[in-house]
Amino acid sequence: MDLLKSMRIFERVADGASYTSAARELNMSTGSVSRLIFDLEQHLATRLLHRTTRRIALTPAGKRYLARCHSILEALDEAEAEAKSIHISPTGCLRVHASQSLAQHYLVPAVRSYRERHPSVQVGLTLSDSPVNLLAGEFDMAVVATEVLRDSSLIGTRLGRSYSVMCASPNYLDVHPMINRLADLSNHSLVCLAPTWSDSVELTSQGSNGCETVSLQPGLCISSQSSLANALELGMGVGLLPLHAAVDAFRDGRLVHILPACQFEHVDIYALFASKMFLDAKVRTWVEHLKGSFAESSKNDQLVLYNTSDLQVA
Repeated sequence: MDLLKSMRIFERVADGASYTSAARELNMSTGSVSRLIFDLEQHLATRLLHRTTRRIALTPAGKRYLARCHSILEALDEAEAEAKSIHISPTGCLRVHASQSLAQHYLVPAVRSYRERHPSVQVGLTLSDSPVNLLAGEFDMAVVATEVLRDSSLIGTRLGRSYSVMCASPNYLDVHPMINRLADLSNHSLVCLAPTWSDSVELTSQGSNGCETVSLQPGLCISSQSSLANALELGMGVGLLPLHAAVDAFRDGRLVHILPACQFEHVDIYALFASKMFLDAKVRTWVEHLKGSFAESSKNDQLVLYNTSDLQVA
């Protein structure tokens, strides 16, 4: 039997003291209502109602059961309303996973403006370069920078594109040979991002002369992007950084964009989440907010990049 349905019907009958009025409210026949109440009493092995030709009345057990039904059905209605509302109005804690560099440049400012619009949403921002399993349920979504999305079980919304730029500190460039083309890097100490030491690193760029590749021996390999940026700012060599990780240093003059005519590797930035069906309002509104926020940030990044390139050429 459908116990919840029977409880709701019993509640209507008991509150109105009438099978007929309950049947009318529920768009059922009086006989169907009577049968369901009988089945409920059989299930409970307890008489809930006294029936006469003139009236019905609750038994002592029926009074106690009705009070429980009121409490259970009210709590159930509240839970159902709360579950439905998360798809309408953003509320609760939004759990986001992202890398340190993406968070610092894009996400933290986006969180500030998002919470100004939706103050009822709290944000838990977990920063790590390790991959995350969104299907495990620990996070609502993740922001990743990748060349290709490989996990078809996730929904990916493209937010924008970031590409790597060659850079070095002003102090380093003051005391080392000029870099006018990719081959000139052989005269410099290369700092590269790598999990372990590598004897040789290939750099490929697309420029006015077509695609060009050089093989270099690095002077320093670092497994952390933030440490790589720090090494470059300390004047330890030249190296590639994603634009979003370098743009603040360009703006402040801590790094200089070199070889601006060369286009190096690029990555797309995605918002990832597990499903589009019944998407939580806080995830939906956050992803929509990120689209606009990333577009604005990317535009500002380009302005900084062009300005620093112009300064270098001058």
